[in-house]
Amino acid sequence: MSCDIRRSALLTWIRIVICMIVFCGSAAYLLLYGQDKINAEKEFNQMRKSARDLSGLYAQNSDLVGWIRVDGTRIDYPVMQTPDDPEYYLHRDFNKEYSDSGTPFLDANSRIGGTWNWIIYGHNMKFGTMFHDLQKYDSKEFWDAHKTFSVDVYDPETGITDPEVYEIFAVCRSRIRAGNSDAFSYYRYAGCTDEDTFHEYVAGVRSESIYETDIIPQYGEQLVTLSTCAYHASEGRFYVVGRRIL
Repeated sequence: MSCDIRRSALLTWIRIVICMIVFCGSAAYLLLYGQDKINAEKEFNQMRKSARDLSGLYAQNSDLVGWIRVDGTRIDYPVMQTPDDPEYYLHRDFNKEYSDSGTPFLDANSRIGGTWNWIIYGHNMKFGTMFHDLQKYDSKEFWDAHKTFSVDVYDPETGITDPEVYEIFAVCRSRIRAGNSDAFSYYRYAGCTDEDTFHEYVAGVRSESIYETDIIPQYGEQLVTLSTCAYHASEGRFYVVGRRIL
């Protein structure tokens, strides 16, 4: 009997030690995770002070193509593009160092000045940073109060920053589909230029929109799609689409 008691006590202590190790490991991970977000936002805060004139930032990193702002949210970030390595900034900061948050980036097929639909991707961070706040558009009341977002586009040839304003006409939930799926997949429409595909895309995103906005873009209007991860489905995505009005 005494051997059984000692064995039971030993097992109990082993379980306690294991739990403590797991707890300490998890706490350390959360601490590092949180510190990474804090450091990343500090860097972006410094950049925001000079974001109206992007020439200085472009001089630091020529992958910069613009700056995205969404009123009523914390979305206020540079936009990067690396066509030869499309997801380069998925987990890199503006300085090309590893960062869990990454930096918003333009789809490789989206060509500034050359295509009618640009897709900008950003993480949905639990700390509320990056494109997390896109999900505020779940509420039509929020959309009623914040119908526009801005994209400042930088032209490296002229050194001019062009502020553009977009009116949101669709707010959608979707998911990544199998490669052979015939279902509408918004992320396959970056880089298109012809009129039929434009109308196909507009019809597709309006069909996926979670509420009606009564705004129907016309061919020739520039579109921008903002996309982030979502958790309503496996490989879920949440995205909003705007047409240029200024």
